[in-house]
Amino acid sequence: MNDNNIEQNIQNKVLEKIRGHKVAMRPKIYFVSRLILTILFTFLALIVSVFVISFVFFSIHESGEQFLLGFGNNGITTFLSLFPWQFFLLDISILLVLEWLLQGFKLAYRISFLVVFLAIFVTSTFLGLLVNFTPIHGILLDQADKGILPVVGEIYESIHDSHADKGIFRGTIMSINNNEIVLRHDDKDQDADDGTWTIVLPSNYPPLMVGDQVYVFAYPPSSTGVITARGIQKLQKRSNLK
Repeated sequence: MNDNNIEQNIQNKVLEKIRGHKVAMRPKIYFVSRLILTILFTFLALIVSVFVISFVFFSIHESGEQFLLGFGNNGITTFLSLFPWQFFLLDISILLVLEWLLQGFKLAYRISFLVVFLAIFVTSTFLGLLVNFTPIHGILLDQADKGILPVVGEIYESIHDSHADKGIFRGTIMSINNNEIVLRHDDKDQDADDGTWTIVLPSNYPPLMVGDQVYVFAYPPSSTGVITARGIQKLQKRSNLK
């Protein structure tokens, strides 16, 4: 069956429904209003999607968790466990709603659901990467550290959390003694993530100085409480890590 026959069959079915009073007649203003609302919600959904996905990239980079990918299978497993899946799934949900809204346009019916979804996902991901070249997330993070960012402040503050239960420690080197460092983390919220730890360095650690801010991936503490690092990576210095 060619395209002309398919289109003719669709037209016949629509005409049959109209004759059978199964299709409600609506004024032009209805379709115009629906189009405007669809465009508005599409625009807002895309903005939220871009912001969410840019935050995912920002949080991974700012937290230092991307360094875990260089620490072998254990590092990759830990990276996946710390990945902000909730925000990634939120973005997918937003994109699914956005795709559903676009199904109201005639063009969407000529393109498969998967193609439309992937096109939207690639577009929002690209725009999210571009957002990360702007200082917006850094500004919001600084406001969160000062306690003046409402609603999403706790989300931004969690970026700098240590995860001692997973062998993740980040903070500022307070002292160096041979192959040991004293590391301190204090994001000024006086919670369980703040602390001071003595960490035994791996054999191939980079040059370190007191005051350096570092990201440490360690083995589980021994029975004596000794923390031995699998790897250590220097971080870009920020004022909120003490």
